[in-house]
Amino acid sequence: MARVLLAETDLHIRRFIAGILGDCGHAVVACANAAEAATSLSQGAVDVVVTDLILDDGEAARLGRDCAARGIPTVTLSGSQVRPEHSAATAPRGLIEKPFRFDDLRSVLDAVRAPHGAATAVC
Repeated sequence: MARVLLAETDLHIRRFIAGILGDCGHAVVACANAAEAATSLSQGAVDVVVTDLILDDGEAARLGRDCAARGIPTVTLSGSQVRPEHSAATAPRGLIEKPFRFDDLRSVLDAVRAPHGAATAVC
């Protein structure tokens, strides 16, 4: 079981992802924006963060940097292709474009968690 922090603006997508991860046995804290996610991060440890590339409060990049500084692997979801200013070196690690299959999310979660000693499959 992993402790997953989910930051997703769209309520329906947030509920869908949280429900699937919960059904797989993971503890999920679902947040609507980066401010809620930052509060949740300060209150307890998480194994992985799943965040939308564009959060309503415009703070997704800061959330990603905060997670990287804490050594927390991050999976980034995007409803649009990565912008041209993102080269292969600057595109978010663990990027999944929407719409995605759950197997895609599971594969990326496994990949970003593996270097951190958490080899347990997501589902």
